Amino acid sequence: MPHLTSPFTILLGNLPVFVRLELIKLLRAQTDLQVTGVAGNATELVTMARRLRPGLVVIGEEQLLDLEQLARQYAVPVLVYSATTLLGGALREAARWHVYDVIKPLLPANDPGYSDWRRELLRKIRAAKPQLIAATQAVVARRAQVTALPNSIVLIGASTGGSAAVEALIRSFPASISCAVIIAVHLPAHFTLSLVERLSKVTTLPIAVAHTGTRLEAGKILVAPGGYNITVRPVSDSPWQAWETALTSEYVSGYDEPSINLLMQSAAATAGRKVLGVVLTGLGQDGTLGALSIRQHGGTVLAQNEATSAVFGMPKSVIDAGYANAVLPLSEIAEFIQRFSAALRLKRALPISAPLHAA
Repeated sequence: MPHLTSPFTILLGNLPVFVRLELIKLLRAQTDLQVTGVAGNATELVTMARRLRPGLVVIGEEQLLDLEQLARQYAVPVLVYSATTLLGGALREAARWHVYDVIKPLLPANDPGYSDWRRELLRKIRAAKPQLIAATQAVVARRAQVTALPNSIVLIGASTGGSAAVEALIRSFPASISCAVIIAVHLPAHFTLSLVERLSKVTTLPIAVAHTGTRLEAGKILVAPGGYNITVRPVSDSPWQAWETALTSEYVSGYDEPSINLLMQSAAATAGRKVLGVVLTGLGQDGTLGALSIRQHGGTVLAQNEATSAVFGMPKSVIDAGYANAVLPLSEIAEFIQRFSAALRLKRALPISAPLHAA
């Protein structure tokens, strides 16, 4: 898990030799930046990215076609070195795979513009660094202040294809809900605020990035910061049953951050039957152990169906393990969440139940 005091790690792709050497020389002189590896081809790029978990990948323009595979395996900000001028259409296409800027051609060391080139390169690299303090304090949707205690916690986890799925789901939420919502999507920290901004455009509900000490409130949507793990815990100084989030140094081996398993396990241990876990589209198995914990503590689990999932890996894992109370298309999940929250508020039977089966 990245820490604010640790160097920001960078994985280099298939760059021209003279560019790679210049980058390594420049970055070694920076105390806050560190080259963590060099990948020569698409296979190495994906393998090393998943193993080394860099905060940034720098590639040459000839590797643009490899970015779709990288994005599906490990979402990370990407800088592209281009000896030519990339056309706008190519840049727009590359932005889908997390390319956020381009490095201009390297100038000779004796060129008057060489120092400016180095400064501009470092600025672009540092632009990808997590800005946790600024991000966690930002509330993009500044609505009326919400102070009501939630009657339940809804946890929404997703990975590949998750941003679009979460946006569609939040768009269907009513203007007034009595549950607290936490969203955890496998995204680099650099993209957390972009997700919050997207969600704020489709709902009138208040949305904020979660951090340590953020209170869970009825009708408020919290987004777990990318690149960090987060948990739910009781509020110790409240006379009422209240919950808050906390960033944690706990690392879950083999899973992206934020860990959906860790988030769900902490919420289940804290709030028991008042937890609803929703596992949306995504590659891998994150969310399966979390779903088990929710079921063991009396909570409820939903899984997105295959027909509406961009990648069916995560929901399928939960379903195959027997931990899903229901399997629904994306268009029906918001209604289920409303019924779940209403049932707890009215102390009625939950909208659906299913026996728990071990995998």
